[in-house]
Amino acid sequence: MSQTMSVPNRQVQRTKGWIFEAVMRLMKEKPYHKITVSDITERAGIARQTFYRYYAGKDEVIFEYLANTLKTDALKIENSAKTGRQNSIIFSFNYKYMIKYRDNLKKLLSIPQLESRIFSEINDFTVSLFEKFKDVLTAEEYHICRYKLVYQITGSLRVLFDWFMQDMPLPEDKLFSMLNAMNIPKAAQYRNIPNIVVRAKNA
Repeated sequence: MSQTMSVPNRQVQRTKGWIFEAVMRLMKEKPYHKITVSDITERAGIARQTFYRYYAGKDEVIFEYLANTLKTDALKIENSAKTGRQNSIIFSFNYKYMIKYRDNLKKLLSIPQLESRIFSEINDFTVSLFEKFKDVLTAEEYHICRYKLVYQITGSLRVLFDWFMQDMPLPEDKLFSMLNAMNIPKAAQYRNIPNIVVRAKNA
């Protein structure tokens, strides 16, 4: 079964790769908003119906790439259990990966409608993350936890993206120290609410 499934999967990935590369080449020649699906299919050497089999429009091509990149290479958000009922949410940012692919990523992250979709996805993920704490928190703690995680993770991500887009004017160690210093401290009366820790991925 795995062999049967691998052939079409490889073809799908190859076709999507052609489409993405076509978009990236076209972005070197003209502004993103002027690129049409016809431009993309012609450059990729595929039929329009093939394009629409996988994507609703050109934004979907870029968003899929960015979403996959953030999830697999650039960002990692995970729960790290400590002693007893104390927890931390570890927010890791792989700035070295971002630097390696700086030119492409800066170009893609500058597309306004895609940036808003990224933060919508991050917000949805954050909401699903704090659901894990629901059973150990009071009703009041639960809402405070929700707002704290959304505020800190989304805020940290916006700072990180701005830092990246501004060519990283601060050394990375100072940036991460600053982000952790700005995080909301654990209040004594809400001991079960997790801390947020921002750090360099694989550091």
